[in-house]
Amino acid sequence: MAAEGRYSRNELLFGAEGQRRIRAARVGIVGLGGLGSQVAQQLAYLGVLDFVLVDRDTVTESSLNRLIGAGADDVGMAKTAVADRMLTAIQPDVRVIPKETMLPDEAAQDTLSDRTYIFGCLDEDGPRLILTELAMSLGITYLDSASDVLPDGEYGGRVVFAKGNGCLYCLGEIDQGALRRASLSEDQRQVHDDIYGIDHDDLDGAGPSVVSLNGAVASLAVNEFMVDVTGLENPARFTLYYGKQRRIRTRATEPEPGCPYCSRWPRDNETTVPTALSPRSEGHAS
Repeated sequence: MAAEGRYSRNELLFGAEGQRRIRAARVGIVGLGGLGSQVAQQLAYLGVLDFVLVDRDTVTESSLNRLIGAGADDVGMAKTAVADRMLTAIQPDVRVIPKETMLPDEAAQDTLSDRTYIFGCLDEDGPRLILTELAMSLGITYLDSASDVLPDGEYGGRVVFAKGNGCLYCLGEIDQGALRRASLSEDQRQVHDDIYGIDHDDLDGAGPSVVSLNGAVASLAVNEFMVDVTGLENPARFTLYYGKQRRIRTRATEPEPGCPYCSRWPRDNETTVPTALSPRSEGHAS
């Protein structure tokens, strides 16, 4: 039996040309926590070799339950440094540009401007909207992922694939109330919270975050990247994961016409996927 190359099993699905397109992709990941670290790991195994990593946080004791690539000795280390180390271990030829900062930092935005795909793995809608605006203006495909545990016990997450024909804003996935609060000064927030009765302990607290839940959502995001970049099939605009119900479904919601973000997408950019060569046509066994 002939020896198999590193990506021979990938190529059985989407062909050598599909693997070449993955290798040529330039990926940015904003947020390297429980979701982003899994996205980074899976992309590296898939064959991506060019990363920009953006996150200002460091590893904490409480993040060791979900931060892929981190160990007990890494507490206090930048999350971007942990991810850089992990990616290099998987792909020795990888190119990584770590940015220990967070949006709206202009240097981070400039570094992301040459990406072909951006993954948002964030907790707040303010940076999500900044990424949406950046990606739509520059014609960069943007995949936004989120996981959550709801008060009624439901848990799961979603992935929005934005390519100029539907985004977080026009699909109704931006919390306008949270966005308005984020734009206020500290004094204005105090007045706002006093009026609306927001519990400051709730604001400072963090919700549940579990490695397997993050992994399920990260895999959905990476899968949409894979099918798009290789041309295997059209990506889903909106994918939902219902963990308690053991269900994955896509939402057929149409974007609002005249979206101020999607309308910025350069009209000469192709919004349909390229055609990938069939593995069978390249002589691979089925």
